[in-house]
Amino acid sequence: RLSPRRRRRRGPAAEGSSPRDGGSMRCQVSVLYFARSAELAGLRCETLSVPREITSLQLWEEIVKVHPRYA
Repeated sequence: RLSPRRRRRRGPAAEGSSPRDGGSMRCQVSVLYFARSAELAGLRCETLSVPREITSLQLWEEIVKVHPRYA
């Protein structure tokens, strides 16, 4: 067991938002672009804010929203 000082907080409270108060749990993802994808995006890397639980397909869809040339 962890001591009271070192206990990890779980769930929405750890993220500083709660589904009850309309908060959404999001995280920051660093996306690195190489070769042709870097040319199409016009940059080598960026940080996207995405839902905390996301599939690779959903992440791809978020990237295409930001960079429609990938479609």
